[in-house]
This record gives sequence, C-alpha cells and structure tokens, in this order.
Amino acid sequence: MMDPPPGILARALARLASLLLPLRGARPRPEEIRRALVVRTDDRVGNALLTLPLVRALQEALPAAQVDLLLAGNRAFVAEGLPKLSIVRFDKQDFFLHPYRFAKFLRELRDRRYDLVLDAAHWHSFSSTSALLSRWAARRWVIGHRRGPESIYSETVGIPPPGTAEVAAKVSLAAPFGGALQPPAMETALGRRASPVEGRFAALNPGARKSDHRWPAARFGDLAQRLQERFGIPSVVFWGPGEESIAHEVVEASRGAARLAPPTDLDELAAAMRASALVVTNDTGPMHLAVACRAPVLALFLDEAGLRWAHPGPRFAAVVAPAGLDAVVAAAAALLDSARVAAEPARP
Repeated sequence: MMDPPPGILARALARLASLLLPLRGARPRPEEIRRALVVRTDDRVGNALLTLPLVRALQEALPAAQVDLLLAGNRAFVAEGLPKLSIVRFDKQDFFLHPYRFAKFLRELRDRRYDLVLDAAHWHSFSSTSALLSRWAARRWVIGHRRGPESIYSETVGIPPPGTAEVAAKVSLAAPFGGALQPPAMETALGRRASPVEGRFAALNPGARKSDHRWPAARFGDLAQRLQERFGIPSVVFWGPGEESIAHEVVEASRGAARLAPPTDLDELAAAMRASALVVTNDTGPMHLAVACRAPVLALFLDEAGLRWAHPGPRFAAVVAPAGLDAVVAAAAALLDSARVAAEPARP
C-alpha cells in the first residue's frame, strides 16, 4: 500500500536538487562503473538487514566495481565486518547538533565520486533524506523506486506487484544493471560470539514494536508446552526494551516449559539465535535478524498483508493468524526436521 504522495516542499527540494546537482553523461555500461553506493538511511534494524541482499546482488552484477552501503550510524554495526563490504555511516542528527561534522561528511561523500547510486528507501514511501543524499553522492546515474518526484532520479524502477516480498522488491533496483532475479541470502556479522544461553532450546520472541504484530502471550506459552512435549525442546523467551512483562506472561503461561532469557543486546540476541534449534517470532526486526543468522525461523503474522516481509524457505516458515496452534506446531515440526536433515553428514 502506497503512502500519501510527498508534499510541495519535498517536490520542490527534489526539483532543486536535480537542477543544482547535474549528472554527467548517459547511463553507464556495467563495465564502466567503478564505484557504486546503496543508500538506506532509516534506523530500523530489520530495514538495514533487508538491504544487504540488494548490495550483494549489485556486487554480483558489477564484479569490477566497489559497492558501498550507506546506513544510519546507529545501525551500521549490523553489517560492519561482513566480507567485501564498506559501510558509510550517516548520522542525521549531525545536521542539527554537529553542523561542521555534517558538512565534512557531505564533502567526503561527494568526493567519493560514485558512478551509480541506488536509493533503497521504502518503495511505498518517498524519503526526502534518502533521495537527496542519493542525488548528492551520484556523479553519473541514480536510481530509485517510482513513488515520488522522479526528477531527482536518472531512472526509476516500477512499484512491485502486490504480494512481492520486500527483499525481492529491493533487489529489483539492481535489475537495470543485470542484478540477480533471485535475491541473495540475508546476512549479518552479528552473533559470532558464544551464545548467552546453553544447550538445545527454542528461542521465542513474543514482542514487537507494533502491538498489532504481537501474537498473544498465552499462545506463545501454549506453544512452548507443545514444543517441550512433542520434541523435548525447552523454550527461552527473549525480550527487548519495554517487553519484559510480555516475556514474563509467556513464561507463566508455559507451565514450566519456558524460561526467561537474560538481558541481551542485539549481538547477544543474534548469538542465541544462531545457537537455537528454532526461532519463533512475530513480524518484527528480530525476525529478520534470525533469518540473517541462518536460524530456522517460524514467523507468526496476524494478517496476510504482512507476508510481504516474509522470506523464502527452506529455513523459513510463515503462519498467518487465526490459524490454530496445531498449524503452528506442524510448521515447527517441518522446520526442525529440515534443520536436522541439513545438519546430517552426507552419506558416502
């Protein structure tokens, strides 16, 4: 669903940027591109992770080019440390709090002389910040989705058809330069340390930033019981800021099948997800983190519209409410079986 179109100010700024920042030459051929940049300025962990397949698709399409990724400074750590990837940190607050530092950032960004820039903001919502930074950084060609003032771009990519997965929609920005149709896997450098939880366990994530994305805590508790009874797997309930009470509700409803996780930062949460037998989560940022950590992920969606945030299998399964508990357990069983088969050594 598209957000309302940008207002007069956003359109005026886009037009002004297109006039003051002229681009050189025609659309470059892939072999002519030496430096490229993918821009994602918002500070949601999930959105940063969802942009990484686009970066990898562009790297595959342009093997001779250096492809950088611009991320919000407070979320850059989700991608820092990944091989063959340079991160450009963007701190929007510097515009107000540290104008000299912000000016220095803009000068250095411009001096990188990117031949190609992809504006990877949401396809359904125009971001003036992302679009302006993309135009500023580009010296030859800039691409964005067709959802706002088109004058700021050299080329636009059409809005994805209904039901298109978010990762695929992002990767479509690389298609004009031969980007892969099949999105590369998500990844993160987080979670390489030891897990804060030992043994075999299912990681339950009952929280979510949006309340209408939360499966009831009591149902999570019932699921923990079933995982213990059927598979012999105890559950550990993870929680973020402001979610500890929800986690306690799950533990109480589980009748001893689940225990509360210790406080974790994102790196510790990622380590626990990598070590878990199964992650069961609402549609929220940690869902994408679990996928990036290569964990078997069972995602619970409260409506079908949310399925655009789902991921391809075989280590990901989505269940849409009001499906009963049996459907959730069946999906968990399939994921556990798939993970077991994948872990078995190949037979001679």
